[in-house]
Amino acid sequence: MTEASVTSEFVGPETPLNVQLRAVSAGLFQNAEQRASQVLEEADEQVATALADARRRGEAILESARAEGAAAARRSGTRVLADARRESRERILHAQRDVYEQVRSLAQDQLDRLASAPAAKELNARLETMARGRLGPTATVEDSKSGIGVIAAQGRRRLDLSCDALVERELAEMAPRIEELWS
Repeated sequence: MTEASVTSEFVGPETPLNVQLRAVSAGLFQNAEQRASQVLEEADEQVATALADARRRGEAILESARAEGAAAARRSGTRVLADARRESRERILHAQRDVYEQVRSLAQDQLDRLASAPAAKELNARLETMARGRLGPTATVEDSKSGIGVIAAQGRRRLDLSCDALVERELAEMAPRIEELWS
């Protein structure tokens, strides 16, 4: 069966109008197919353009996020480094203070041991002479409670040559040499 025979069975005998309509219908169908094809091509182009734009925007967002992440990482790294430096400095200062306290304690121990030795009286006599030389011959001079050193006074003036004061003065004079240990 042909298309014409199927059409004639349902519609009836073929007329010249049917032949012309078929040609018009075929033309319209061909135009519709061409227009549909054109619309599909335009849609494909629009989809491709939209996808390309979306990719560009996505890449820009990703690049921005990378830059922000890198900047945040640098800020975080700077904070971590500053914290580490601060902690390191605190540890160094603590260690230096420990060494200073050990030297101070050793010096104090040596003077404490000297308190029971005969040399303590000789040292105190020399310190008394020094105190009277600075404050005057009428200064009041007393042995310090530790047994090493003296404390002298003349009016409002006071001179502390006690064991603790002597150790502190000696450490102050030694400070430049002690600081060389840290460099």
